Amino acid sequence: MEFTKYYCFRLGALTRRIINYYNTRFKDLGITLSQSFVLLSLLEQDGSSVKTIASALQLDSPAVTGLVDRLAKQGLVSRQEDPNDRRSTLVFLTQEGQKIAEEAAIRAKEIDPLLKLYLAEMTLVGMEQTMEDLEQKLETGETIGIMQNRKN
Repeated sequence: MEFTKYYCFRLGALTRRIINYYNTRFKDLGITLSQSFVLLSLLEQDGSSVKTIASALQLDSPAVTGLVDRLAKQGLVSRQEDPNDRRSTLVFLTQEGQKIAEEAAIRAKEIDPLLKLYLAEMTLVGMEQTMEDLEQKLETGETIGIMQNRKN
Protein backbone atom coordinates (compact mmCIF):
# COMPACT_ATOMS: atom_id res chain seq x y z
CA MET A 1 0.00 0.00 0.00
CA GLU A 2 1.45 3.38 -0.92
CA PHE A 3 1.77 5.85 1.95
CA THR A 4 -0.75 8.31 0.47
CA LYS A 5 -3.48 5.73 1.09
CA TYR A 6 -2.78 5.55 4.85
CA TYR A 7 -5.51 7.15 6.88
CA CYS A 8 -3.00 9.14 8.93
CA PHE A 9 -1.66 10.71 5.73
CA ARG A 10 -5.11 11.35 4.27
CA LEU A 11 -6.46 12.87 7.49
CA GLY A 12 -3.38 15.11 7.66
CA ALA A 13 -3.89 16.15 4.04
CA LEU A 14 -7.58 16.80 4.68
CA THR A 15 -6.68 18.89 7.72
CA ARG A 16 -4.29 20.96 5.60
CA ARG A 17 -7.05 21.51 3.02
CA ILE A 18 -9.42 22.67 5.73
CA ILE A 19 -6.73 25.06 7.04
CA ASN A 20 -6.11 26.36 3.51
CA TYR A 21 -9.85 26.82 3.02
CA TYR A 22 -10.10 28.93 6.16
CA ASN A 23 -6.92 30.87 5.39
CA THR A 24 -8.49 31.83 2.06
CA ARG A 25 -11.74 32.82 3.80
CA PHE A 26 -9.81 34.98 6.29
CA LYS A 27 -7.41 36.55 3.78
CA ASP A 28 -9.42 39.75 3.36
CA LEU A 29 -9.52 40.08 7.16
CA GLY A 30 -5.72 40.00 7.18
CA ILE A 31 -5.49 36.98 9.48
CA THR A 32 -4.78 33.27 9.31
CA LEU A 33 -6.78 30.44 10.83
CA SER A 34 -4.27 30.18 13.70
CA GLN A 35 -4.54 33.90 14.40
CA SER A 36 -8.33 33.62 14.31
CA PHE A 37 -8.19 31.07 17.13
CA VAL A 38 -6.37 33.60 19.31
CA LEU A 39 -8.97 36.24 18.48
CA LEU A 40 -11.84 33.83 19.11
CA SER A 41 -10.31 32.83 22.43
CA LEU A 42 -10.16 36.52 23.38
CA LEU A 43 -13.78 36.97 22.30
CA GLU A 44 -14.66 34.41 24.94
CA GLN A 45 -12.26 35.70 27.59
CA ASP A 46 -10.67 39.07 26.81
CA GLY A 47 -7.64 39.90 28.92
CA SER A 48 -6.35 36.33 28.98
CA SER A 49 -2.72 35.51 29.61
CA VAL A 50 -0.62 33.98 26.85
CA LYS A 51 -0.46 30.84 28.97
CA THR A 52 -4.27 30.67 29.20
CA ILE A 53 -4.65 31.20 25.46
CA ALA A 54 -2.00 28.54 24.77
CA SER A 55 -3.86 26.08 26.97
CA ALA A 56 -7.17 26.82 25.24
CA LEU A 57 -5.60 26.39 21.78
CA GLN A 58 -3.56 23.35 22.81
CA LEU A 59 -0.37 25.08 21.69
CA ASP A 60 2.79 25.94 23.54
CA SER A 61 3.30 29.47 24.85
CA PRO A 62 6.08 30.41 22.37
CA ALA A 63 3.78 29.57 19.45
CA VAL A 64 1.01 31.73 20.91
CA THR A 65 3.50 34.51 21.63
CA GLY A 66 4.36 34.56 17.91
CA LEU A 67 0.69 34.73 16.95
CA VAL A 68 0.06 37.51 19.48
CA ASP A 69 3.13 39.41 18.18
CA ARG A 70 1.74 39.40 14.65
CA LEU A 71 -1.75 40.37 15.82
CA ALA A 72 -0.29 43.22 17.89
CA LYS A 73 1.65 44.51 14.86
CA GLN A 74 -1.65 44.58 12.97
CA GLY A 75 -3.28 46.51 15.80
CA LEU A 76 -5.78 43.75 16.57
CA VAL A 77 -4.61 43.04 20.12
CA SER A 78 -2.77 44.91 22.83
CA ARG A 79 -0.65 43.59 25.68
CA GLN A 80 -0.50 44.67 29.28
CA GLU A 81 1.60 43.44 32.13
CA ASP A 82 -0.45 41.34 34.54
CA PRO A 83 -0.78 43.41 37.73
CA ASN A 84 -0.87 40.19 39.77
CA ASP A 85 2.14 38.54 38.10
CA ARG A 86 4.83 40.66 36.44
CA ARG A 87 6.10 37.61 34.56
CA SER A 88 2.74 37.25 32.78
CA THR A 89 1.31 39.30 29.95
CA LEU A 90 -2.40 39.82 29.43
CA VAL A 91 -3.77 40.11 25.90
CA PHE A 92 -6.77 42.27 24.99
CA LEU A 93 -8.70 42.79 21.79
CA THR A 94 -8.52 46.28 20.34
CA GLN A 95 -11.66 47.79 18.84
CA GLU A 96 -10.51 46.69 15.37
CA GLY A 97 -9.58 43.28 16.77
CA GLN A 98 -13.07 42.89 18.23
CA LYS A 99 -14.58 43.63 14.81
CA ILE A 100 -12.28 41.17 13.01
CA ALA A 101 -12.85 38.52 15.69
CA GLU A 102 -16.62 38.79 15.36
CA GLU A 103 -16.44 38.41 11.57
CA ALA A 104 -13.98 35.52 11.92
CA ALA A 105 -16.42 33.80 14.29
CA ILE A 106 -19.14 33.97 11.64
CA ARG A 107 -16.85 32.59 8.96
CA ALA A 108 -15.39 29.91 11.22
CA LYS A 109 -18.85 28.47 11.74
CA GLU A 110 -19.65 28.07 8.06
CA ILE A 111 -17.94 24.75 7.39
CA ASP A 112 -18.56 23.24 10.85
CA PRO A 113 -22.06 21.96 10.00
CA LEU A 114 -20.68 20.32 6.86
CA LEU A 115 -17.87 18.64 8.79
CA LYS A 116 -20.30 17.46 11.47
CA LEU A 117 -22.64 16.08 8.84
CA TYR A 118 -19.87 14.16 7.09
CA LEU A 119 -18.32 12.91 10.31
CA ALA A 120 -21.70 11.73 11.62
CA GLU A 121 -22.14 9.64 8.49
CA MET A 122 -18.61 8.32 8.61
CA THR A 123 -17.98 4.71 9.58
CA LEU A 124 -14.87 2.69 8.96
CA VAL A 125 -16.55 1.09 5.93
CA GLY A 126 -17.77 4.45 4.59
CA MET A 127 -14.73 6.46 5.65
CA GLU A 128 -12.97 6.04 2.31
CA GLN A 129 -15.83 7.40 0.21
CA THR A 130 -16.67 10.07 2.77
CA MET A 131 -13.10 11.37 2.82
CA GLU A 132 -13.00 11.41 -0.98
CA ASP A 133 -16.29 13.30 -1.11
CA LEU A 134 -15.16 15.81 1.50
CA GLU A 135 -11.76 16.27 -0.16
CA GLN A 136 -13.50 16.95 -3.49
CA LYS A 137 -15.94 19.42 -1.94
CA LEU A 138 -13.13 21.34 -0.24
CA GLU A 139 -11.03 21.30 -3.40
CA THR A 140 -13.85 22.73 -5.51
CA GLY A 141 -14.75 25.26 -2.83
CA GLU A 142 -18.23 23.91 -2.20
CA THR A 143 -19.42 24.40 1.35
CA ILE A 144 -22.84 25.13 2.75
CA GLY A 145 -24.78 24.39 -0.44
CA ILE A 146 -23.83 20.73 -0.17
CA MET A 147 -25.49 20.39 3.20
CA GLN A 148 -28.90 21.00 1.70
CA ASN A 149 -28.36 18.23 -0.85
CA ARG A 150 -26.95 15.75 1.69
CA LYS A 151 -29.83 16.26 4.13
CA ASN A 152 -32.49 15.66 1.46
